[in-house]
Order: sequence, then structure tokens, then C-alpha cells
Amino acid sequence: MSCEYECPKDLEENEQMRKLFIGDVPTEATDDELKAVFEPFGEIEKFDVVRKDGDKKVFAFVTFAKCETADDCLQKRPLKIKDKELKFKRAVSKNDKTETAHMRTKKIFFANCTFDTTEDMVREYLEKRHPPKYGKILEITLIKKKEGEKELSKGYGFIQCETEDLADRISIGDHKCVIDPKVPGKQQEFKKAWEKEKGGPPGGRGGRGGRGGGRGGGRGGFGAQQRGGGYAAGGYGGGYGMGGYGAGYGNGYGAAGYGGYGGGWDQSRPYGW
Repeated sequence: MSCEYECPKDLEENEQMRKLFIGDVPTEATDDELKAVFEPFGEIEKFDVVRKDGDKKVFAFVTFAKCETADDCLQKRPLKIKDKELKFKRAVSKNDKTETAHMRTKKIFFANCTFDTTEDMVREYLEKRHPPKYGKILEITLIKKKEGEKELSKGYGFIQCETEDLADRISIGDHKCVIDPKVPGKQQEFKKAWEKEKGGPPGGRGGRGGRGGGRGGGRGGFGAQQRGGGYAAGGYGGGYGMGGYGAGYGNGYGAAGYGGYGGGWDQSRPYGW
């Protein structure tokens, strides 16, 4: 499949599919030295280093000309500069307000499936757009309910990915999509899911429909939608607000992080890793 794969046009045109966020940059590294680390992978369209007077935290963004170049780069970890390992991942758009957008996870939640959507249909759609060379889809589970003798889809499910990079790739490239061509007007949605084994969503009282929300506020965060293991009223998310890239770097760059990159990284880990 890898030999025959051609990146879909919409993924190629999506800047976020070609853009990486780079953290843990040594302050003594020059912009040219940092750029030189990524130039061997392919043509660079844009390269921006963010430095702030008095702040030792330096980070950068690299946008490649091709989507596959970004994936090739991610698969070549670790990369070092000045004997220090760089931390990098796909950058998340400032317009993505999804409460889990900046999380590192291998699990994806998907919603708005039609009654005719099957697990095989979801796998076929995703593997055509995100081939196994970028990580395998380990498991797809559509949540169902019993009505009499029949089992009917509840319209949502979960995907377990082999790597966090694949989860990023799918949630960014197919955040909104159409899996079933027979129902072209109904969009499906993919976004990163909280993992119970990683402690689940933050928020204390915000769980189980409370008003506290997650760390960034909002009404109820993830817990507001959780009903006995289901993901019912109001969809999957409720708000995991203030933070953005800046939150992972201590000072922040405005209320929503650097350049308005909102959505909130996991503030308990540096740079959201």
C-alpha cells in the first residue's frame, strides 16, 4: 500500500498536516542551526522561531511543502541539537477549539455515524487516507444498543491507534468528513479521546455533569456528557479552555497561549507532552 499511496488533495492543502511544533529548543541554538536539522527531510515552506526576552523557553514551527515530509520527519525521532533532544509533533490550528486537541493520546472518539455505518467502513475510509506506514489502526469499536432482538448503532465509537502521531494525523486531517457516500450531507467527526488509563479528563467536580468544567473552565468539560459510560447529551466535549501553547511554557502568550493557539495543552506536563 505504501508504494501506491498518494496523499489526498485536501490533506495536502491543509497547512496543519504539513506543520510541526518544535519544543525543548536550546537557547544557545541559532535559528539557522535549528532549521538545518529539518532541511534534510524536504522543502520547507515556512520556519518560525519564537523567542521572548528573559524567557528560556524557545520553540518553533516548521511548515513543509508536502504532507508526507512532515510524517517522514516524525518517524525519524529522536532528533537532537546541541546534544539536546527536540520534542516535536503536528501543530494544532488556533481555530481548533476541541477540548482534547492538544493532548497526546492514541485514542480517537468519532461521532455522527449513520445507522448503516459499519466498523469495516470506518477502517476502509481511514486506511485509504492514512496508510499503515504512518501507524496502524489497532481497533475500531462502534457503540451499540439493544432494541428488541436488534443491535443498533448509537452513532459514535472509538478508535485505538498504534501511535500518537497517527491519532494526530486523523484528528487533524479528518476532523470533519463524510464516510458514507450514500449520505453526503451528514458529516462525521473525529477527535482525540480521553484515555482512562491516563487518568481521564481533568476537572474534579466538573465530571458527571457538574458546572466546574475541566482545567480551563467551560460547563462540565468531558464529564458533562458522560452518562453511565455513554457519551450522550451535548456530544463529546464541553470545554477545556485557557492554555494553548503558552500554558505549557509557563508564562503563556496571551490568555489563549502563543498567537491565540487555544484549546489547552495538558498543563501537568511540559509542552503538553
